[in-house]
Amino acid sequence: MNLGFYGHTRTLVFTYNIDGRYIDEASATGIRLIHSAARVATSADGSGSYSSKEDVNSDTYQRDYLELQRFEDGGNGYYAASRYLGYKEGKTPHNIFSDLPKDPDAIMDILFVFDDGFGGLEIPTNCKNVFWASSRCLPDRAQFEKIADRCFLMLDAGVLRRAGAMISRQISWERTATELVEQLQTNEALSYLLAAKNIFITFEVDGGALITKESGDFKAYLILTHGGAEGAAEEKMQGLNFGNFQIMVLMSLRGAPQLFFEGISDKAIKLRHILEIGEAAVRAGFSGDADSNLNITIEVTGKNWDAFEIPTVPRGDFLLVPDDWIITNSVENKQLFDIAFDYVKQGATVIDGLPQLSFGALTTIDRWEIESYQNIRNLILNYAAGDNVKPLSIAVFGSPGSGKSFGVTEIAKNILPGKVEKLEFNVSQFISPADLAAAFQKVRDVILEGRLPLVFFDEFDSDKDGAPLGWIKSFLMPMQDGRFRDGTGEHPLGKCILVFAGGTAATFEEFAAPLGTPEFKNVKGPDFLSRLKGTISILGPNPKSEHDKNFILRRALLLRSLLLRKLGENATIADGIIRAMLLVPRYSHGARSMEAIIDMSRIENNTLEPAALPFNTQLALHLNADAFIKLVSGGETIRQPLS
Repeated sequence: MNLGFYGHTRTLVFTYNIDGRYIDEASATGIRLIHSAARVATSADGSGSYSSKEDVNSDTYQRDYLELQRFEDGGNGYYAASRYLGYKEGKTPHNIFSDLPKDPDAIMDILFVFDDGFGGLEIPTNCKNVFWASSRCLPDRAQFEKIADRCFLMLDAGVLRRAGAMISRQISWERTATELVEQLQTNEALSYLLAAKNIFITFEVDGGALITKESGDFKAYLILTHGGAEGAAEEKMQGLNFGNFQIMVLMSLRGAPQLFFEGISDKAIKLRHILEIGEAAVRAGFSGDADSNLNITIEVTGKNWDAFEIPTVPRGDFLLVPDDWIITNSVENKQLFDIAFDYVKQGATVIDGLPQLSFGALTTIDRWEIESYQNIRNLILNYAAGDNVKPLSIAVFGSPGSGKSFGVTEIAKNILPGKVEKLEFNVSQFISPADLAAAFQKVRDVILEGRLPLVFFDEFDSDKDGAPLGWIKSFLMPMQDGRFRDGTGEHPLGKCILVFAGGTAATFEEFAAPLGTPEFKNVKGPDFLSRLKGTISILGPNPKSEHDKNFILRRALLLRSLLLRKLGENATIADGIIRAMLLVPRYSHGARSMEAIIDMSRIENNTLEPAALPFNTQLALHLNADAFIKLVSGGETIRQPLS
């Protein structure tokens, strides 16, 4: 197969300290690194083998300087670029390298183009296929149009965002994919890219989207490495991890024939492998050494999900993604049960590759919870880093037992470790305004001790002196002005996070439903809502509607968490009990009912089996006991330790 290589070249110079001596190591990047790695071509003039050392050390090439530092990660050390030191201007040549004879009519099977954003590319057209990659810029429109119909275009999502694309980051994979599909069709700065045969957009090393035309039809697929948010892999590592996109391009080179000539399922597998190699490069610490980084390998295991098809429906002149698309809802019911069942037994590996959010003991796979929690995460991070000393106000809603305080607490404590102190007050137990003033005094004491209070006001929507929502007015001054009043006057409160957990409404929409009514205005409901910066509606273990399939996964996550917390990793549980707890129609008191069933069981030797379950009269306090027992006895009761 005849391969060609064309694009820009830069030199990276890595500076590192060994035994007190600073050493510089130069490495070619861009098309020269890709060409060298392919090991199939000779030098540009055909005179001999390509020598990277001569080119790298030449002062005529642009040189970017980075400081390498060794980081320790659980006893495993790695080097990564810790600081960008600047650059020295020079040439960024765009020579073509090919193993073709010097025949102007010769045709390349695949031409690799690496565009580092320096311009001046004149794309050769004597090629059957083109693999065009860039993490810095969109392809030049005029040059791209020459070969678009035979082009596999690989771009980093940051390129699209810098070009003006409104594509969210770290909210949910469904939202990111939805906005990508929309922007590629409606944004004039991007729409010309759709002339490509295939488009692969990488979201760092955590995911990618493939846009292709199958038999002339527009198709879109989402490929996820593990299911964590965009940037999750690199956030776990220290250093700049410079050059991971190029590692993925190098791996694309290895699989290029398959990318061009095989079917979509094969492409999805290859593309997931490319992302996984990029993730491995993040863990290893990229140094710019082509040989060492090309030897990064991982075991590629068969996953249940090689690619999720992104659904589209006609809207006017465009194909756009339905607003209510949820990836896990596209999994068939039987498989969804199998996933949930296996998760209780085996843990996180079962949902590897499904969209998910994890902070400490919190794990959720529901799109709407992920989006809410990510928004709250971003709010807390920005607030903690900013100079604003007025409180950050958040409202949390959910049915009783849904765990309204748990998720926010896990997020705050994990993104701001050692800086947050949780305080909890139940407003329904307040008798007079003096109780609220005393609560704020405790908040201020924590602030004065140098910590950030995370303050939960449970049942903030309680009655006051028989008046519905009577306490809301009392929160307006602290929320807006950062001040509170007691018997001695007004006092500044300080920097804190106020979390209002509702007791009368299961969702924000339900709480805000009477927005335009005189009664809601009289209790200052609209003023309270206007002071909130974020809201969360916690779904809990019960279905929120007849279309909600995710409840079974929510139950599985909650059940495993309860079992590990109460019985430990060596616990065993009968399959019939798992089946019943996943499939019983409803829990009367949400997560509290699930916990109560375990607490009431007569467990011996960390074993939960049918004989250990509480009496039917006790079960009936929390669910339909007859339906539960039928589910328990309807299958095998093989006991197996949680793994």
